[in-house]
Amino acid sequence: MKTLQGLLDGRELKAILFDLDGTLIDSVPDLAAALDASLEQLYYTPAGLVRTRSWVGNGARKLVQRALANALEIPENAVSPSLIDQLLAVFFDHYGEHSCEQTVLYDGVYDALSNWHQQGIRMACVTNKPARFSDPILVHFGLQQFMPVLVGGDTLAVRKPDPAPLLLACEQLGVDVANTVMVGDSVNDVRAARAAGMPVACVSYGYNHGAPVADANPDLLVDNFFDLVRS
Repeated sequence: MKTLQGLLDGRELKAILFDLDGTLIDSVPDLAAALDASLEQLYYTPAGLVRTRSWVGNGARKLVQRALANALEIPENAVSPSLIDQLLAVFFDHYGEHSCEQTVLYDGVYDALSNWHQQGIRMACVTNKPARFSDPILVHFGLQQFMPVLVGGDTLAVRKPDPAPLLLACEQLGVDVANTVMVGDSVNDVRAARAAGMPVACVSYGYNHGAPVADANPDLLVDNFFDLVRS
Protein backbone atom coordinates (compact mmCIF):
# COMPACT_ATOMS: atom_id res chain seq x y z
CA MET A 1 0.00 0.00 0.00
CA LYS A 2 1.21 3.51 -0.78
CA THR A 3 2.07 5.93 2.01
CA LEU A 4 1.71 9.73 2.17
CA GLN A 5 5.49 9.93 2.04
CA GLY A 6 5.51 7.53 -0.89
CA LEU A 7 3.28 9.85 -2.90
CA LEU A 8 6.14 12.38 -3.08
CA ASP A 9 8.54 10.26 -5.16
CA GLY A 10 11.39 10.52 -2.69
CA ARG A 11 10.83 14.13 -1.63
CA GLU A 12 10.45 14.79 2.10
CA LEU A 13 6.90 15.10 3.43
CA LYS A 14 6.87 18.47 5.20
CA ALA A 15 3.19 19.46 5.17
CA ILE A 16 -0.32 18.05 4.88
CA LEU A 17 -3.41 20.07 3.93
CA PHE A 18 -6.79 18.81 5.12
CA ASP A 19 -10.33 19.36 4.00
CA LEU A 20 -12.75 19.73 6.94
CA ASP A 21 -16.31 18.48 6.37
CA GLY A 22 -16.43 14.81 5.44
CA THR A 23 -12.70 14.42 6.07
CA LEU A 24 -11.99 15.47 9.66
CA ILE A 25 -15.55 15.92 10.92
CA ASP A 26 -19.04 14.60 10.31
CA SER A 27 -20.95 17.89 10.35
CA VAL A 28 -24.10 16.73 8.56
CA PRO A 29 -26.27 16.39 11.70
CA ASP A 30 -25.76 20.06 12.57
CA LEU A 31 -26.07 21.15 8.93
CA ALA A 32 -29.33 19.22 8.60
CA ALA A 33 -30.75 20.65 11.82
CA ALA A 34 -29.89 24.20 10.76
CA LEU A 35 -31.28 23.63 7.28
CA ASP A 36 -34.56 22.23 8.56
CA ALA A 37 -34.96 25.05 11.09
CA SER A 38 -34.36 27.56 8.31
CA LEU A 39 -36.81 25.90 5.93
CA GLU A 40 -39.49 25.74 8.60
CA GLN A 41 -38.91 29.38 9.56
CA LEU A 42 -39.68 30.37 5.98
CA TYR A 43 -42.61 27.91 5.75
CA TYR A 44 -40.95 25.34 3.50
CA THR A 45 -41.00 21.58 3.93
CA PRO A 46 -37.98 20.40 5.96
CA ALA A 47 -35.46 18.20 4.16
CA GLY A 48 -34.37 15.76 6.85
CA LEU A 49 -31.01 14.21 7.66
CA VAL A 50 -30.91 11.62 4.86
CA ARG A 51 -31.60 14.08 2.07
CA THR A 52 -29.23 16.65 3.51
CA ARG A 53 -26.43 14.08 3.67
CA SER A 54 -26.85 13.42 -0.06
CA TRP A 55 -26.76 17.15 -0.87
CA VAL A 56 -23.67 18.36 0.97
CA GLY A 57 -20.27 18.71 -0.67
CA ASN A 58 -20.69 21.73 -2.92
CA GLY A 59 -20.99 24.50 -0.36
CA ALA A 60 -23.83 26.11 1.58
CA ARG A 61 -25.35 27.95 -1.35
CA LYS A 62 -25.73 24.76 -3.37
CA LEU A 63 -27.12 22.97 -0.31
CA VAL A 64 -29.79 25.64 0.10
CA GLN A 65 -30.57 25.59 -3.61
CA ARG A 66 -31.12 21.83 -3.51
CA ALA A 67 -33.34 22.15 -0.44
CA LEU A 68 -35.48 24.77 -2.14
CA ALA A 69 -35.76 22.70 -5.30
CA ASN A 70 -36.94 19.79 -3.20
CA ALA A 71 -39.45 21.87 -1.23
CA LEU A 72 -40.84 23.60 -4.32
CA GLU A 73 -40.68 20.44 -6.44
CA ILE A 74 -38.83 22.21 -9.26
CA PRO A 75 -35.43 21.66 -10.96
CA GLU A 76 -32.42 23.12 -9.18
CA ASN A 77 -31.69 25.54 -12.00
CA ALA A 78 -35.21 26.93 -11.73
CA VAL A 79 -34.78 28.15 -8.16
CA SER A 80 -34.76 31.94 -7.94
CA PRO A 81 -31.44 33.45 -6.78
CA SER A 82 -33.40 35.78 -4.49
CA LEU A 83 -35.00 32.81 -2.74
CA ILE A 84 -31.58 31.20 -2.35
CA ASP A 85 -30.19 34.41 -0.84
CA GLN A 86 -33.09 34.63 1.60
CA LEU A 87 -32.82 31.05 2.83
CA LEU A 88 -29.03 31.16 2.90
CA ALA A 89 -29.03 34.15 5.27
CA VAL A 90 -31.41 32.38 7.65
CA PHE A 91 -29.40 29.15 7.38
CA PHE A 92 -26.16 30.94 8.28
CA ASP A 93 -27.83 32.41 11.37
CA HIS A 94 -29.02 29.01 12.57
CA TYR A 95 -25.81 27.20 11.73
CA GLY A 96 -23.63 29.86 13.31
CA GLU A 97 -25.42 29.32 16.61
CA HIS A 98 -25.46 25.52 16.50
CA SER A 99 -22.42 24.31 14.54
CA CYS A 100 -20.87 22.11 17.24
CA GLU A 101 -23.83 20.43 18.93
CA GLN A 102 -24.01 17.16 16.99
CA THR A 103 -20.86 17.37 14.87
CA VAL A 104 -18.22 14.74 15.68
CA LEU A 105 -14.64 13.94 14.75
CA TYR A 106 -14.20 10.86 12.61
CA ASP A 107 -12.42 7.94 14.24
CA GLY A 108 -8.66 8.29 14.27
CA VAL A 109 -8.51 11.97 13.36
CA TYR A 110 -7.23 13.40 16.64
CA ASP A 111 -4.63 10.67 17.13
CA ALA A 112 -3.41 10.95 13.54
CA LEU A 113 -3.02 14.73 13.69
CA SER A 114 -1.20 14.42 17.01
CA ASN A 115 1.12 11.82 15.48
CA TRP A 116 2.04 14.06 12.54
CA HIS A 117 2.42 17.06 14.83
CA GLN A 118 4.93 15.15 16.95
CA GLN A 119 6.87 14.34 13.77
CA GLY A 120 7.15 18.05 12.99
CA ILE A 121 4.94 17.88 9.91
CA ARG A 122 3.15 21.17 9.33
CA MET A 123 -0.60 21.10 8.78
CA ALA A 124 -3.36 23.39 7.56
CA CYS A 125 -7.11 23.19 7.05
CA VAL A 126 -8.26 24.14 3.56
CA THR A 127 -12.03 24.09 3.37
CA ASN A 128 -14.84 25.61 1.34
CA LYS A 129 -16.74 26.25 4.59
CA PRO A 130 -16.53 29.94 5.55
CA ALA A 131 -13.82 30.64 8.11
CA ARG A 132 -16.31 32.10 10.58
CA PHE A 133 -17.85 28.64 10.91
CA SER A 134 -14.69 26.58 10.46
CA ASP A 135 -12.54 28.27 13.09
CA PRO A 136 -14.93 27.66 16.03
CA ILE A 137 -15.18 24.00 15.04
CA LEU A 138 -11.40 23.58 14.97
CA VAL A 139 -11.19 25.26 18.38
CA HIS A 140 -14.06 23.16 19.77
CA PHE A 141 -12.24 19.93 18.92
CA GLY A 142 -8.78 21.21 19.84
CA LEU A 143 -7.49 20.87 16.28
CA GLN A 144 -6.14 24.43 15.98
CA GLN A 145 -3.09 23.34 17.99
CA PHE A 146 -2.16 21.03 15.13
CA MET A 147 -3.16 23.22 12.20
CA PRO A 148 -2.62 26.92 12.93
CA VAL A 149 -3.34 27.85 9.31
CA LEU A 150 -6.95 27.93 8.12
CA VAL A 151 -7.95 28.84 4.57
CA GLY A 152 -11.73 29.04 4.48
CA GLY A 153 -14.21 29.35 1.68
CA ASP A 154 -14.33 33.10 2.17
CA THR A 155 -10.59 33.69 2.58
CA LEU A 156 -10.06 34.21 -1.14
CA ALA A 157 -12.30 35.15 -4.05
CA VAL A 158 -12.06 31.53 -5.29
CA ARG A 159 -12.56 28.16 -3.60
CA LYS A 160 -11.63 24.56 -4.32
CA PRO A 161 -11.39 23.10 -6.97
CA ASP A 162 -9.36 26.23 -7.74
CA PRO A 163 -5.80 25.58 -6.54
CA ALA A 164 -5.34 29.06 -5.02
CA PRO A 165 -6.48 28.10 -1.47
CA LEU A 166 -4.00 25.21 -1.40
CA LEU A 167 -1.18 27.42 -2.67
CA LEU A 168 -2.00 30.06 -0.06
CA ALA A 169 -1.91 27.44 2.70
CA CYS A 170 1.55 26.32 1.56
CA GLU A 171 2.72 29.92 1.53
CA GLN A 172 1.41 30.55 5.04
CA LEU A 173 2.95 27.32 6.33
CA GLY A 174 6.25 28.23 4.70
CA VAL A 175 6.52 24.98 2.75
CA ASP A 176 6.99 24.11 -0.88
CA VAL A 177 4.16 22.53 -2.85
CA ALA A 178 6.59 19.78 -3.82
CA ASN A 179 6.74 18.64 -0.19
CA THR A 180 3.00 18.80 0.48
CA VAL A 181 0.09 16.34 0.23
CA MET A 182 -3.63 17.17 0.19
CA VAL A 183 -6.10 14.97 2.13
CA GLY A 184 -9.81 15.26 1.35
CA ASP A 185 -13.01 13.43 0.55
CA SER A 186 -14.29 14.85 -2.73
CA VAL A 187 -13.61 15.45 -6.39
CA ASN A 188 -13.08 19.13 -5.54
CA ASP A 189 -10.13 18.17 -3.33
CA VAL A 190 -8.69 15.97 -6.07
CA ARG A 191 -9.05 18.63 -8.74
CA ALA A 192 -7.61 21.35 -6.54
CA ALA A 193 -4.60 19.23 -5.64
CA ARG A 194 -3.99 18.25 -9.25
CA ALA A 195 -4.15 21.89 -10.32
CA ALA A 196 -1.78 22.88 -7.51
CA GLY A 197 0.68 20.17 -8.53
CA MET A 198 0.54 18.06 -5.36
CA PRO A 199 -0.52 14.47 -4.65
CA VAL A 200 -3.89 13.83 -3.04
CA ALA A 201 -5.16 11.16 -0.65
CA CYS A 202 -8.87 10.69 0.00
CA VAL A 203 -11.06 9.06 2.64
CA SER A 204 -13.88 6.92 1.30
CA TYR A 205 -16.49 7.85 3.91
CA GLY A 206 -16.95 11.54 3.07
CA TYR A 207 -19.40 13.83 1.30
CA ASN A 208 -18.59 13.55 -2.38
CA HIS A 209 -22.22 14.54 -3.15
CA GLY A 210 -23.38 10.95 -3.44
CA ALA A 211 -20.67 9.64 -5.79
CA PRO A 212 -17.76 7.36 -4.81
CA VAL A 213 -14.63 9.48 -4.50
CA ALA A 214 -12.71 6.56 -5.99
CA ASP A 215 -14.15 7.70 -9.32
CA ALA A 216 -12.00 10.84 -9.03
CA ASN A 217 -8.85 8.67 -8.98
CA PRO A 218 -7.01 10.03 -5.93
CA ASP A 219 -3.43 8.87 -5.48
CA LEU A 220 -4.36 7.08 -2.25
CA LEU A 221 -7.74 6.01 -0.89
CA VAL A 222 -8.39 4.81 2.68
CA ASP A 223 -11.49 3.75 4.59
CA ASN A 224 -10.34 4.94 8.00
CA PHE A 225 -8.52 8.20 8.69
CA PHE A 226 -5.82 6.60 10.83
CA ASP A 227 -4.94 4.35 7.89
CA LEU A 228 -3.14 7.45 6.56
CA VAL A 229 -0.71 6.98 9.44
CA ARG A 230 -0.59 3.19 9.38
CA SER A 231 -0.14 2.96 5.61
